Parts: sequence; structure tokens; C-alpha cells
Amino acid sequence: MRKDYRRYWMRWLGALCFMCMLWLDGGLLQAQPDWSLDSCKASARRHNVAVRNADLDVQAAREVKKQALTKYFPNVSGVALGYHALNPLLEYGIGDVKNVEAREMLYNWYAEEGAALGLPNSISLCEHGVTAGVTAVQPVFAGGRIVNGNKLAQVGVEAASLQYELACQQLDLQTEEYYWTIISLQEKQKTLQQVLTLLDTLYRDVTAAREAGLVVENDVLRVSIRRNEMQSNALKVANGLRLAKGALCQHIGVPYDEHLRLTDTLSAQLPAPESVYTDEQAAVGRRYETQLLEMNVTAEQLKHKMTMGEALPQLSLGLAGSYGNLVFDDYNFNGLAFVTLQVPLSAWWETAHKLKEQKLREQKAANLQQDLTGKMSLEIRQAWNSLEEAYQQLAIVEQTVDNASRNLATAMQNYQAGLVPMSELLEAQALYRQALDQQVDDRIAYQLRLTKYLQLIRVER
Repeated sequence: MRKDYRRYWMRWLGALCFMCMLWLDGGLLQAQPDWSLDSCKASARRHNVAVRNADLDVQAAREVKKQALTKYFPNVSGVALGYHALNPLLEYGIGDVKNVEAREMLYNWYAEEGAALGLPNSISLCEHGVTAGVTAVQPVFAGGRIVNGNKLAQVGVEAASLQYELACQQLDLQTEEYYWTIISLQEKQKTLQQVLTLLDTLYRDVTAAREAGLVVENDVLRVSIRRNEMQSNALKVANGLRLAKGALCQHIGVPYDEHLRLTDTLSAQLPAPESVYTDEQAAVGRRYETQLLEMNVTAEQLKHKMTMGEALPQLSLGLAGSYGNLVFDDYNFNGLAFVTLQVPLSAWWETAHKLKEQKLREQKAANLQQDLTGKMSLEIRQAWNSLEEAYQQLAIVEQTVDNASRNLATAMQNYQAGLVPMSELLEAQALYRQALDQQVDDRIAYQLRLTKYLQLIRVER
């Protein structure tokens, strides 16, 4: 009985677990995240290799700065030495005395007293020994290379940070292109659906009219051909939309999701170019590229100073201490303080040529800065002209859509009144669809040009 009771509850527990798994699985499948433009940009930054590598470059530059900082502190080193010689390195006996009289006197004394006292007739040193020591050297003056090296490392950190921002800018623009492409295709899908709904209604009406003998078979055929054409276009747009969603998913680093939902839409009122206009010269001064060019010049100047430091004297203070029995058998401690002054003499000739080389590189960096600054000003002017052109095109296409809408309504009324043939109604419908598609394309184009211009002038939306 107990086994049946246990089996009963195990079945219920298994069924409950199975239902929970189905609920969780269904919840996960239905939990499709909504993606805004900002969330897509954030996800792309987390997964993009170029941005991640740029961030690693920033971290590496910071480590280089920390390395340069260590040059301000003493250079401490330890050493240990042990040796054992087959023969003493230093041996001196009575026979090594050069003065004959002194040597004879020592021999006589050793024969009478030395041997009895147990003294050797020679002294042996440095036969074996060990020692351990520590040395600390503090640079006092190194020709300015330590100071300038730390400044150069700081420039490297700032330059790497700017490179990271540029990589993010480029990635954000690419993300917007993917994002708005999907929005564009979705809008075109809506337009095609409206047209297909209209054609379906028209096909039913014209079929009924043919059966009543009011229209000829050609009118039915024209509507059928146009409806098939729109269905083919709808299929192409659907395939393009799937590809665009796949490209965006790959770009932002998420698995492909055919049901990907985008929350941002094209604003009904896009800002006019005048509301974001910025003076070219002021905009150039704010750009990351301009700051990078300035840092490049600064870096070459610092390298010039560091090269100059190679020809200047170097002053260091040091302390050393050791403990061991290198010479005598007894262990003892010894210490010393020292000062080193190193003056390069033959290096001046070589350094003079290095300085000339570095000066040329410095001039090259200045020339590059001047050239690219002018090109950046021209780039901003071209982006502004392109933005104004796109905005004017928006006004034109808005008028075109309005005219096409009125033309379609008139053609529908005239067709129903029997004043125009079916071909004219279908032509009006085609013109209206083309106008709507062009409106979407022009609004997307203006949105992207606006984003590009704001990036060039470094203005956040």
C-alpha cells in the first residue's frame, strides 16, 4: 500500500515538472525582446570586435602609463653569488717575497718560530665563498626622458580613448543603417498590403461586373496581372526583410530571430537642418580626429625632447649592501653609497642626426594636421549640403504623395462612374505606391544623413 501511495505522488510530481517545463519553454519562446535603436547600439558595442579591440587598446595604453610611472622610483636589484675554485685565486707565501734579505729573514724566523706555532708559510685567499647583496639606484636626472616619457604615455592613453570613441561612432552609424533598413522594408510591406487589399476588392468588383456583362475580360486580366505583380513584390520585400533582420542580429551579436521587433519609428516631424547647424570651424575643433592630430604633433615633440635627453648627462644615486665570505672565511656585512655621473661623448654625433630626423617627423605631423583639418572642414560642408538637399527632397516627395493620393481617389471615382478605363485606375494605383515607397526611402536617407552630420559636428541627439 505504501508503494502505491509513493508511486501515485511520483506521477503527480512528474506531471507537475513536465507542465512547468512546458510553461517555461513557452514563456521563453514568446518572450521576444523589443529592440530600440539605443539598445541595438549598446548590444553592437558589446559584441563588435573592432570596438572590443579598441577598448583593449585603451587598457594596454593605461598599462604603458603605469610602466612609465615606475621609472620615477629606485631600481632595486638583488644578487647572490657562490663559487669554489680548484686553486686559490690569491695565494702569497714567503717564497714570493722579492727582497732576498727579507725572504731569508722570514725563512729563518719561520724555521725557528713559525712551524712551532703552527703557522703556514703562505696565505691562500678566495678559494671558496658565498655572498648576497641588494643594490638600489635612484635616478636624479636622466635628461628629461622620465618626465617626457610619462607625458608621452599619457598622450597614448588619451589617443587610445579617442580611437575607441571613433570606433563607436562608426559602429553606431552602421547600426542605424541596418535598423532603418528594416523599418523601411516594414513600411513598404504595409504599403504593399494596402495595395493588395485594394486590388483584391477591385478584382472582386471587376469579376462581378464581367459576369454581369459590364466590362470585358481584358479588364479582369489587367487586375489579375497587377495583383500577381504586387504579390511577387510582397514576397521579395519579405525575403529582403528576413535578410535585413539576419544582418542586424549578426551585427548586434544575438541569434537570428525572424520575429525581431523594433520599437523606434520614423518621426512624423523630422528636425529641419537649421535646428542643428554648427559653424564649420567650431565643429572641426570639437572632432575626435582633430584632437588625435593635435596629440600626434604633441607626441612627436615629446619624442624630440626624449631624443635630446639621450645626449645629456645622467646622474644617479645608489646604495648597496652585501653579506658573505667571498674573500675571508668569516661572514661579514658591508655597505656603500655611490654616485654615478654618465656623460655621453661619442653619442653626441649620432644624437645630432637623430634630432634632425625627429624634427622632420615633427614637421610631417604638423603638415598632416593642417591638411586633414582642411579636409574635415570640407567634409562637414559637404555633409551639410547633403542634409539640406535631402530635406528639400522630403518636401518634394510629400507633395508628390499628396498629389498621387488625390489622383488615385479621382481615378477611382471616374472608374466607378465609367469615365475612365481600368488601365488608368491601375496606373494611378502604381503611381501612388511608388510615391509612398519613395517617401519612405527619402525619410530614411534624411535620417541617416542627419545622424552622419551630427557625428561630424559631435552633437548628441
